[in-house]
Amino acid sequence: MPAKSDVMTTAWTLYRRDTQLRRPSTAAARRRWFARALSTAWTWSRQQATDATKTEDQSRADLIANLRLELLRIDARPFGMSIARDRAMLTEEIHRLSAKSCVSAARMAA
Repeated sequence: MPAKSDVMTTAWTLYRRDTQLRRPSTAAARRRWFARALSTAWTWSRQQATDATKTEDQSRADLIANLRLELLRIDARPFGMSIARDRAMLTEEIHRLSAKSCVSAARMAA
């Protein structure tokens, strides 16, 4: 469980960043903005705690899934944009991580 003081520090940092250029005029609006920042900080800290407990293979599987999503985003670019280099780079990274997963699985089976 993350420390409350760390979460509060993150929430204040987010609140200051969000209100740097535009500040809500009423106290109720400021409370709402801070509540949203606090909610975001708790979500981030829970996600970091979850990520810290993942094994190397689980982290690699998540990274491969994220890279595949990014590959779909690249494929959806407009026709005028070049996708060949970015696509090749991502597919190479996916193959490299997949090969590591296969080696890891073979090592565990032995």
